[in-house]
Amino acid sequence: IAGDFRPSTKMILKACITAIKDSGFQADYCGIIPTPTISLYGFKRNIPSIMITGSHIPYDRNGIKFNLPYGEILKRDEKNITQYQAKISNSGEFDSLFNKKGFFKKNPTTLPRTNIKARNEYTERYLDFFEKNLLKGKKIVVYQHSSVMRDIMAEILKKLGAKVIPVERSEKFVPLDTEVISETELEKARRWTKKYKPDAIVSADGDGDRPMLFDETGQFIRGDLMAVVCSTYLKADSVSATVSCNTALEKSGKFKNINRTRIGSPYVIEAMYKAKKKGWKRIVSYEANGGYLTGSAIKLNGKKLSALPTRDSILPILSVLALAIKNKRTLSDLLKIFPQRFVYSYSLKGIPTETSQKILQKISKNNPKARKVAEKLFGLPAQIKNINFTDGVRMFLSNGEIVHVRPSNNAPELRIYVETDSFKRAQDLTKDILKKIAKLV
Repeated sequence: IAGDFRPSTKMILKACITAIKDSGFQADYCGIIPTPTISLYGFKRNIPSIMITGSHIPYDRNGIKFNLPYGEILKRDEKNITQYQAKISNSGEFDSLFNKKGFFKKNPTTLPRTNIKARNEYTERYLDFFEKNLLKGKKIVVYQHSSVMRDIMAEILKKLGAKVIPVERSEKFVPLDTEVISETELEKARRWTKKYKPDAIVSADGDGDRPMLFDETGQFIRGDLMAVVCSTYLKADSVSATVSCNTALEKSGKFKNINRTRIGSPYVIEAMYKAKKKGWKRIVSYEANGGYLTGSAIKLNGKKLSALPTRDSILPILSVLALAIKNKRTLSDLLKIFPQRFVYSYSLKGIPTETSQKILQKISKNNPKARKVAEKLFGLPAQIKNINFTDGVRMFLSNGEIVHVRPSNNAPELRIYVETDSFKRAQDLTKDILKKIAKLV
């Protein structure tokens, strides 16, 4: 069990550890470390693991992420947990354990001694796989904020030879969403680029399972594009990605088997399981936020990286840097090798899921006039050729642009993704659509 830096995390850790002990089990407390770090530790030993984190959502919320001995829980497991929670809530069996405010009465005053093995094994995983002194001569800014990855990331980069410049460490929790980058974060990157002239700026979200990467010019490299580059470096043969990800995946022509899924790690993980059954050997997956998963061991340059079927932020960052070095290019030049498709996304916060669903119901697959309704509803610049209903409404326009609207799975937000041939065009079209949606909500 481990957790992030949120204010409520230690209270929940204590409650969970008490519950583990009361159930007759032993709690192995691994400290305040990243989600992929505790997951790797559990998978390696074939034991369940728990991470206390709310990921990128606001600091005053939190969550518990459960892992089975061999991997993340899937949708069927979530259903079972929800049913069991309802059963015990209705029974009133545990009501005496909580006070009127919902706080756990039995909280111990201190956490157990921290086991540092999980942290060390995760660090060694990447130092063993990547070439020694890979980053020698490179200058990298590490945006630390309140990510549990901040010290581990800096340590790995240093040990691979980079000159590391840590910036903006925060003791107050910062809910950083790597999928929807704010103008504030973009301005910080531009400022650090001018001041330090680095080869890259790197970071991760609060629990360290989603990467953030800027090139040497301060330009943000979206997670889904980073993942295409990473998959190329790892020579993947089967790649699963959520439906919201950049179509550079298909347009690159580099991968033999491509699967598109609903949004959420359980869906890409299930796709990796299916790929393994079909005989694919180098199996990976990712989400639009850049969280990168490996469903099989990867052998490269005479070294082997074991499978880690949960979101990870370090592997895509190091792989992109390694491919740039191999090709003797800067990060901005490296990206020119790949299809020039740009995605801009935005999240309208405070929109209840029910409200989002009411809007999208007007464009249901059962409506024969769905295309016309959507064109008018969102003020689209061209006719819709096709609509994909896998997760929300993903509209393919006759001018080659893509507009995707969907409710968030874990927060009261409506997310918008726009893919075009230029970043500015994607931004401008997103703003136009947001004006239309603002009137609807």
